[in-house]
Amino acid sequence: MATLRKLVSDVRSMHKLLSTDNLITDRAIASELKNNALLLIKRETNLRKLWATDTIFTTIPCLEMIEVSISECCDYVDDCTISRSKYKLPSIGEGNYQYLIQGVYSINALGGKGYKFKEITVNRYANLLKLPIIKNDQYFWISNDYLYVNNPLIQKVRFVALFEEDIPNELRYGGDCNSQEVDAGWCLNPLDRESFVPGYLEKQVLELTSQKLLQAYFRIKDDLTQNNIDGQAPNAPAGS
Repeated sequence: MATLRKLVSDVRSMHKLLSTDNLITDRAIASELKNNALLLIKRETNLRKLWATDTIFTTIPCLEMIEVSISECCDYVDDCTISRSKYKLPSIGEGNYQYLIQGVYSINALGGKGYKFKEITVNRYANLLKLPIIKNDQYFWISNDYLYVNNPLIQKVRFVALFEEDIPNELRYGGDCNSQEVDAGWCLNPLDRESFVPGYLEKQVLELTSQKLLQAYFRIKDDLTQNNIDGQAPNAPAGS
């Protein structure tokens, strides 16, 4: 995939106005690129596309969890406890049907195969708790920007989602299962990281970004009076 810096350069090369205007910074163009990419990606995921690809999703390899009371995230009053992410999560993309989360997975400290949590809403889980018999399923949900799982013994999980914001270091490495592991890609300048734009959407993202920047920075407004009348003087009659 192209880096964000490469996409910024491609946008500038599409129009002379964009390539020569120093007021439009690379970061401003990069921000517009990300916004438009998210717009198109959400359109695709609503059509059930891209869910099986790793291109658009980012992995937090070892998200630290802490034990909390179930009453922290809902009106259900009971002594039972659950696990919650230690820190709030960056904004996660949302489609028409759900958060753009590819999966939440357990981490087996012994190196065995973990399992995938099932997505559920907190209200639905609270309703399950009121039933006489509860299945021994593993669930997760998002509430107030925190990740919750119904197993209070979970201390760390692998979390894979489409994030709309950069991931803070305390999330990326705070619960790292292997302290020797360093993800060099996240030490790079954000512009030098690979973009999450799928290849087949790249042209559309570039064109949409170019159009929006031209409209925002080079729009010529009509000279109107308070009564929405053209403020320019009419042409004088011939011979006056």
